[in-house]
Amino acid sequence: MAFTTKKSLLAKVRAGDEVSWREFYDAYRPLILLCGGDCSLTPDENEELVQQVMTELFTKDILGKYDPDHIPDDVVFHYDPKRGRFRHFLKKIVRNQAIRIYHKRFDHALLEDAETLCGENAFDSIWDEEWRRHVLNMALVELKGRVQPETYSAFEMYAMQNRKLDEVCKFLDMLPASVYTAKSRCIATLKEIIASLEEK
Repeated sequence: MAFTTKKSLLAKVRAGDEVSWREFYDAYRPLILLCGGDCSLTPDENEELVQQVMTELFTKDILGKYDPDHIPDDVVFHYDPKRGRFRHFLKKIVRNQAIRIYHKRFDHALLEDAETLCGENAFDSIWDEEWRRHVLNMALVELKGRVQPETYSAFEMYAMQNRKLDEVCKFLDMLPASVYTAKSRCIATLKEIIASLEEK
């Protein structure tokens, strides 16, 4: 199994390293969209949510300078770790922006509905579930970059897709013991990656 030392995006953000707008946008847009959808935002409102969250995060670098859909790759995001866990920082921004968008849709008599849909307790549950999925997806991308393609394919087919052992062996031309080893090593490495992503 070959390993690389590529630093994950989340690790870069938490360490306070600069992260390109495009890299950050591509990684976190799906998470923001899922949370917006869970708060009953429409597809258009969801896109607005992504833009509002990204604008708030990148305010000093993009406000009034760029069209949010055409931001140059050299624009960077820098998170100050002194603010606490990035996960909580981002959650607060996403929730607040979702509530603002929801409030624009309805008059103030229906503000309680926004709190019901995006109330702190409800949103915490939504956020925690979506964050776990997001971290798992990031970890799988990192795992794929760390191991040999054949090893990852065996893990993906056998452990993630629940394909039969003989089917995986035949398709990849591997022995059963090799498939078991690939699965075991990938699971152990995946656990380490997830632990490091969730560490801070």
